[in-house]
Amino acid sequence: MDGTDPIEADEADPLSDGAVSRVRGHPRFREAAEAFAAEALRDFELQDQATRWLLKDLGRASLYMACAILDLQPQGLSVTGLCAAAVSSGVSSRGRVLAFAHYALDTGRLTLPPGPDPWVRRRLTLAPVFMEQMRRRMRGSLESTALVAPEVEAALPKLKSDAVVSQAAAAVALLLKARPELNRNPGGPLRQIFIARDGGMRVLQHLMLRQDPGRERLMQTAHLSRAELSRRFGVSRTHINRLLAAGEQAGALTVTASEHVVFSPAFSDEVEAYCAGQFQVMRVIAQTLGGPPGA
Repeated sequence: MDGTDPIEADEADPLSDGAVSRVRGHPRFREAAEAFAAEALRDFELQDQATRWLLKDLGRASLYMACAILDLQPQGLSVTGLCAAAVSSGVSSRGRVLAFAHYALDTGRLTLPPGPDPWVRRRLTLAPVFMEQMRRRMRGSLESTALVAPEVEAALPKLKSDAVVSQAAAAVALLLKARPELNRNPGGPLRQIFIARDGGMRVLQHLMLRQDPGRERLMQTAHLSRAELSRRFGVSRTHINRLLAAGEQAGALTVTASEHVVFSPAFSDEVEAYCAGQFQVMRVIAQTLGGPPGA
């Protein structure tokens, strides 16, 4: 034994199994999880075509956040710096970073000043619309988290500042650096299938909100309309079918003859743990931004 009290160590780690389990036991946990899903879907509906492209999958969403983080650094944001950060962290290849940067510049999300240096080395500027997307999503996430952690509300007024929004993104990055397993799709179908694939989480969140309010588990049974999912989220029905087939093969769900999705108890547990972990991440962010410590 090294003299460490396992209970005290658990209390000090907001993402420990014990801390996550306590959040799952909160009487308003399911309400908060559904609010979190509803906010994410509402944010998606508000996005224009350019923003949807820049956030289309996990890799692009990570680059989006990295732009805000690098903008805070003394050297600022450049394509060269974004490439180095993405490649070193395994988030994206250089080719994908260049495609991201070109699209962001072409759609006015980033601006490039004139100068003698190669364009990839010049300091980029984030457009107001770029930051507004991050602010809206951060606000929605904090408001949902407040249902199980009211203390995070103190951080909400601070999001008016672009610098604070970037600071919040940096707090997430530091947390992911300290806990790399949070970003590695460690094996469960939630991360391997729904988080990793285009539109997967939106499909899952949609189905979460189509369930019986009196159900026993967070993820139990939902009516399925492939046409509605395809139309709402801009992906093909073939893509939806592949998501569902992969989920069935992984034992996460079953699609019945009556077009209902029945989720396994183990998958529901995985989704609950993920949601509780997200709430704990938002508590860490709120504390970083100067809110009072969590209870």
